[in-house]
Amino acid sequence: MSVILYDLFLVMFGLILGIIVKDPLFKIFTGKYKEEARQKKRVKLLVYIRKHGANVGPTTEELAQKVFSNKVDTETVKQLLKDIEDTGLIKRVGHKGQDELKTRWVFTDKKY
Repeated sequence: MSVILYDLFLVMFGLILGIIVKDPLFKIFTGKYKEEARQKKRVKLLVYIRKHGANVGPTTEELAQKVFSNKVDTETVKQLLKDIEDTGLIKRVGHKGQDELKTRWVFTDKKY
């Protein structure tokens, strides 16, 4: 009788553990954690630009400093901004010959 209860306990414990651990393990093997982290960073940038970039808009350096406290390098911030720009939610304001770090970003109301 005790062997049956022990086996039942092991099976139930395995099922519960499998249900709890399934999602994090799936995200680790498929790389979803990295994509979710990138999405959170894009949302932070978008929210900041929407709140603080009325007409002039912040530069790439300002965004790296104020949004991420210089914990994320400017190249990563530039790539995230280009990803957001591809969706049409923000637009680049600046001249073609201008430095990429001095480019200002403005929220567009068209897609939103």
